Amino acid sequence: MSQVSKEMKLLLFGKGSKWHAKIAEVLMCLGVVCLVLGIISAALNKALGLGPTNWLLLTIAFFVWGLWAWLCAYFATKEE
Repeated sequence: MSQVSKEMKLLLFGKGSKWHAKIAEVLMCLGVVCLVLGIISAALNKALGLGPTNWLLLTIAFFVWGLWAWLCAYFATKEE
């Protein structure tokens, strides 16, 4: 990938590896918070803003999004 132009690197990797790594960490933390809220919501049998299933779906979305940001950080670091 040494022949990739700078404009294409910006499109592929965004703002750089450190930025993507920080975003991945934040998204994973948000995923854990949503998971805990879903467990508490299911245990209390009450909707804490959202239902337990919605919290689980939100958790999955944050984990997938965080994994994507981590992969972008990994490959951006590998490219540098």
